[in-house]
Amino acid sequence: MSRRAVAPVVGVVLLVGVTVVLAAIVGAFAIGIGQTDDVPKAAISADMATGETYGNPEILLTHVSGDELIVRNLTIRIFVDGEPLEHQPQVPVAAGMNGFFGAPSAPLQKGKDKTWTAGEETSLVIAGTNSPQPTAGSQVTVKIYTEGEPVATART
Repeated sequence: MSRRAVAPVVGVVLLVGVTVVLAAIVGAFAIGIGQTDDVPKAAISADMATGETYGNPEILLTHVSGDELIVRNLTIRIFVDGEPLEHQPQVPVAAGMNGFFGAPSAPLQKGKDKTWTAGEETSLVIAGTNSPQPTAGSQVTVKIYTEGEPVATART
């Protein structure tokens, strides 16, 4: 048996394998896998205040510009000096959210607006039982996701 024919056969098999893998990658992008054009983008600003009703830290979020956000698809994560709050807000929500006083103001309230559009403002009041508590000089970062994809990041 001659060994001369083995090298060309192995080369052909490898070449066919590489071609199949490349064709699969090109095909995946051609049918839309890997594209994130449908993910909305928005500019959100964040400010801190002392809540008038409760005296606790209040985060004011303003949808400055960008795409309309469908509230039921949103996830909000809040960090104080890089540490995540123990209790994160649930959106949309009615009153009684763990770690916060009351419910977020519209449009994030359950049963209110179904979308959050440019120009609209909302707020969240952090309960004293939530930690870490923001203090004067703390950097509060709010990350907003829709269906797991990042939409906006705002910092105070």
